[in-house]
Amino acid sequence: MVTAHDNHKRSVLYGSLFYRLISYFLIVMIIPLVVLSVYYVAAGNNAITKNLSDQNEMATVRIADQVKSIIESYRHKTYVLSTNNTIISELDADAPETSSSRSKEIYEQLFTIMRGDTYLASATIVSSSGQARYSTHLFPSRYDIRYNRNDWNPFFTLSRTAGENASVITIENRYATQTNAFVFMSIYRKVRNTAGEEVGYVAVDIFQEALSSLNNWFRFNEIILIDTDNFLASSLLTTDRFGDFSNFPELRSIQAPFTRKTITDSSMIISTVSIPGTSFIVAGVTDTTVHRQGITHFFFIIIMVALLGLLVASVLAFFFTRSIAKPVNRLTSSMRKVEAGDLAVRVHESKIVEFAQLDSTFNAMVSQIAELLNLTREEEEKVREAERKALHAQMNPHFLYNTLNTVKAIAKLHGEQEILMIVTKLGRLLRESIENRETEQPLSQSIALVENYLAIQKIRFGEKLVTSIEVDPRLNDLMLPKLVIQPLVENALIHGLEPKTGTWRLAIRCSVVDSWAVITISDNGIGIPKGMLPENLEELANSEHIGLYNIYRRMQLRFNTSFSFRIDSIEGEGTEISIAVRRDREENVG
Repeated sequence: MVTAHDNHKRSVLYGSLFYRLISYFLIVMIIPLVVLSVYYVAAGNNAITKNLSDQNEMATVRIADQVKSIIESYRHKTYVLSTNNTIISELDADAPETSSSRSKEIYEQLFTIMRGDTYLASATIVSSSGQARYSTHLFPSRYDIRYNRNDWNPFFTLSRTAGENASVITIENRYATQTNAFVFMSIYRKVRNTAGEEVGYVAVDIFQEALSSLNNWFRFNEIILIDTDNFLASSLLTTDRFGDFSNFPELRSIQAPFTRKTITDSSMIISTVSIPGTSFIVAGVTDTTVHRQGITHFFFIIIMVALLGLLVASVLAFFFTRSIAKPVNRLTSSMRKVEAGDLAVRVHESKIVEFAQLDSTFNAMVSQIAELLNLTREEEEKVREAERKALHAQMNPHFLYNTLNTVKAIAKLHGEQEILMIVTKLGRLLRESIENRETEQPLSQSIALVENYLAIQKIRFGEKLVTSIEVDPRLNDLMLPKLVIQPLVENALIHGLEPKTGTWRLAIRCSVVDSWAVITISDNGIGIPKGMLPENLEELANSEHIGLYNIYRRMQLRFNTSFSFRIDSIEGEGTEISIAVRRDREENVG
């Protein structure tokens, strides 16, 4: 009976690292190897068959061309011999070889025409009666027609075609000469006198040595020359294979009509190519068994490697799981302590490089978590301090004093309506600065606060202060920290414009540039002298421009790296402050 304890042990076993590693090794090694082996055998056999078929066919074509060239060369020599006037005269005289001078002349003609081929072929001439007989080698007895009549006469077929002058090419009369040269092909031709009468025959016997270079380019197992007229076949590589098709089992798959084609079966490839102008076909035979044995041998090697790999993988998996269990358990225990809130825990680094990196990363992560918690508390405190300082900056005595003076002056000069307007806008400023407890507000509200502030300042300074505000409607809902634009406008007015004589110009522009919202506050004031503008805005924290630093820091806390804060100033010409915020990141940063 299977108990719950047994099921638990089975689930622990199946879920163990060792079991998983062995399973993965089986999947990663065995299955791909089996698929690869099957594919390799199938694809390899197909590739070998295809490549061998192509090479077999090309080589057969080449051999057929070589055989054709040999036949044409000796057929031409046969023609030259049969039309030589000296030879015709000798055969027409039908005189036995008695005159040494006459014989010498005949032999000179024979060797001259067969020059360069005396070791590859022999030339023989014989008169119709057999009385006149000459040969470049020992005269073959089979050409002595005095004793070979009718069917035994090799010229019998040629003599029956009395009205034709064409050569007869045959492989029927194979024989070995007295010098052990083997004749595989003979070319016969009639010799006629000037009256057109048949006076004799010319025979050119081609030796097997003429084919010595046929198998150099591609190693055939067999090259067969097929006579389609007489249904005979002759091996061009060996001298002992000759006869009808029964002596050549490899030709059983070749059927008439004999055309150029390649036949492939399980063990061999046969390509056939006909020789133009003759009744011969060359068949190149290649045995594929040797080539396929390599694939089979390689397949068994793959199987053995797979089994050996599985054994080694099992042993390595066992030791591997044991070597990593200890550092994994130690790291797991430390993670549980961190999960419980203990951020002081640290892991002793393992001796295994990879686990040492993991332990080091874990320690660094815990340290960063602790640091981030402290930084979060610090940032929250800085935000509250920045808001307090910003509010304090807006409520400075200088501003209140000037505002009260303006109220007094208006009350004396113009009456209650303007006083009412100033008091109203001042109330809005104070209400926005003091009563609104939200840390952020839309750009539209920030611009409204700036407009109220500038309205009071324009009443104070009159036409001397020229302002312009341009806001892209798409930016009305852009959320910004409170009191970002108004302090910058006030700073430009107090420190940049008030010390300047002449007309004051202050421009605020909020536009969209690509994926950025760009807020620019520029003035034509006295600018900032060289050397007073810090290269790094973090240096503002220890300078007299604490208001600028508060704005920069609050923007940094709000948008992190998705904003830029830039101050450009030219002494005597003015200052421009640009704040850029990524619109596609604005809603996702906090």
